[in-house]
Amino acid sequence: MNVEWSYPDPLPEVSPGTIQPGVAGPFAGLHGNTLIVAGGANFPDSMPWHGGKKKYHDEIFLLQLPAGTAGWNVLKGNDSLPRPVAYGASASVSGALPRPVAYGASASVSAGVVCMGGETDNGITDEVYMISVTQGLVCITHLPPLPVPLANAAAASAGSVVYIAGGQTPAGPSGALWSLDTEDPGAGWKKHATMPLPLINSVMAAVTGREIKLWMLGGRTRGENDDSSVIRSEIFTWSPATDTWTLEGDLKEGRRVIMLAAGTGAAIDSRHIALFGGNDGSVFNRVESVLSAIARETDTVRQAALRKEYISLQENHPGFSRQVIVLDTETGKSYVAGEIPGPAQVTTTAVATPWGIVIPSGEIKPGVRTPAVRLAVFN
Repeated sequence: MNVEWSYPDPLPEVSPGTIQPGVAGPFAGLHGNTLIVAGGANFPDSMPWHGGKKKYHDEIFLLQLPAGTAGWNVLKGNDSLPRPVAYGASASVSGALPRPVAYGASASVSAGVVCMGGETDNGITDEVYMISVTQGLVCITHLPPLPVPLANAAAASAGSVVYIAGGQTPAGPSGALWSLDTEDPGAGWKKHATMPLPLINSVMAAVTGREIKLWMLGGRTRGENDDSSVIRSEIFTWSPATDTWTLEGDLKEGRRVIMLAAGTGAAIDSRHIALFGGNDGSVFNRVESVLSAIARETDTVRQAALRKEYISLQENHPGFSRQVIVLDTETGKSYVAGEIPGPAQVTTTAVATPWGIVIPSGEIKPGVRTPAVRLAVFN
């Protein structure tokens, strides 16, 4: 497959005269012809290693597809507006999300974009709601909360059912798979077979070929007492028919195993999945090791040297993998189909649309976001 790239308008500034740096970890999906991007986090003042504070966002950005001349519509917070906070509550809003949040999981169904969990100033949340757009009005409908608070989980949908797997809980990494039928939310979340590994920052896609299967690609694992994460290459599938997980192999280019976490991806069609970019761990693991050493070090001179090394690793980061990997789910084989033109976006959600796969905003280096929006068309 060949990839053709185009560039819809980038995320706009929230208020006139301000700069839009982009966000990491936004919810993203498609309702009808409307691309919805909401929430996310960034460092608007300075980088975290220089004392910058992470800011969580509640804005909702809307773009009509195919992208034309209308541009983005921005709904921003307004504390005077009532916001639904309980399961079953639903209201049209001219404001924003119920609260600022990032690093949640999202999946599109015919009724809207389901937003699940995430991280707020108060920690990891279990909140779930659906964003829909009807005749220009945005509606937020609260759904049953997750059985456990989750951030950095993977999500996908098949029909009216949304799935969420893995991620981080307040107690540690999760290996659970849950599903919710958005047409029967009263039945609540259903738990399925536990994954072979408790994966964080994986990509999940639902492929509806001869039968529906969930595909989990890459991610990372980290034990409780480990200094650094293991970046994964495994490909797992889950079958709803048997409620079982199967190891299908590894992400590869020929014989070369590809390890990636925090990339983004989506199904191209009923057979192929595209995976864009990701973190191969080459710098990430060194940063983790240095931070662990700082936490253990008692000598102030050595601590200062380690902090200097940490800042150097972050500020000289080369960026993330630019590979575009295509997985053929019928053969189980993957291959590199090209490169992302420019800095790769990670920690965001790719959205499959009739016009191609949209990659909105995201992180391009540690602490650095981009407002850029890319559209990938495979042929």
